[in-house]
Amino acid sequence: MESNLTREPKKVFSRRRWIDALLGTSFVAWAGAVVFPIVRYLTPAKDAAGANKITLTDAQKTELGNSGFLIARLGSERVLLLKDKDQKLRAMSAKCTHEGCTVQFVPADGIVWCACHNGKFAMDGRVISGPPPRPLAAFSVEGDLKGAVTVSKGSAA
Repeated sequence: MESNLTREPKKVFSRRRWIDALLGTSFVAWAGAVVFPIVRYLTPAKDAAGANKITLTDAQKTELGNSGFLIARLGSERVLLLKDKDQKLRAMSAKCTHEGCTVQFVPADGIVWCACHNGKFAMDGRVISGPPPRPLAAFSVEGDLKGAVTVSKGSAA
């Protein structure tokens, strides 16, 4: 007959060890949830910030053809693409020069409008009225809706 002293004790995951492990992993998860967004905010996105041109997808070209305008991303910038009355494509910054709000195209009036402070721009980006101090930055557009459309940084031709 064996005594309790000669038997090897079973390795049991006690309640105390279970709570310690649970609290430890919870703390690590919480720290990751706090630290990750801070680190991501402080480090710039290398691939997005360096983009100098984009080529529109078929879905974007369809949306541009149907609605007459489209807001697309060029790296970290927002670009407003629109068709003028001659069906020529134009591209300009979609960021208002007053407070940085996103502008929108109003086809009925033929203007680009900033809803934040009622800033109005002409279809070439010039300021018509409101508080914006400068015109919208122009982008160059190559191609048409039947083929490839490429938007790049730099002044429009």
